[in-house]
Amino acid sequence: MSILIELLPTAGSVLIVGGGNVALRRAAQFSAAGFQLYVVAPVVASGFADLPNTTVDTRAFQDSDVAGHALICACTDIRDVNAHVGELARQHGIPVAVADRQEESTFFMPALHRDGDLLVGVGTGGASPRLAQDVRDRVASYLGSGWAVRLDIARQARRESLNRDKTP
Repeated sequence: MSILIELLPTAGSVLIVGGGNVALRRAAQFSAAGFQLYVVAPVVASGFADLPNTTVDTRAFQDSDVAGHALICACTDIRDVNAHVGELARQHGIPVAVADRQEESTFFMPALHRDGDLLVGVGTGGASPRLAQDVRDRVASYLGSGWAVRLDIARQARRESLNRDKTP
């Protein structure tokens, strides 16, 4: 299953287990989408401090950490911890992305390109995040910038059209 994270920020909080660069990239995507984040790791990269709506708990993961979250990402560099987090999430019916094992994940995160409200996502079903990033970068290069302004103009034109349609 693939979930476009931009559509779910009201669904609840995201648990990020891990504090390294992979965890930070995932956390940054969820933070940008408006999610509340709860990060658990004995050591975390300094970039977590810059993410809004983020609570960091510098300690080892505990089984009880999975409760109450809408999504979970297992992003440690310890295979056994990632496997355990994934198993617990699946037992609780919580969608989980296990960074080091595609087959243990129940959702995959697309590589996203944003220009204002324009959002383009590229996914590979977890097969190759690096390839998804490469395709995203190529699409972004092809599109160029300026879409935020175009979308604002299109939004205004649509409002005006809808208002004209309502006028008797």
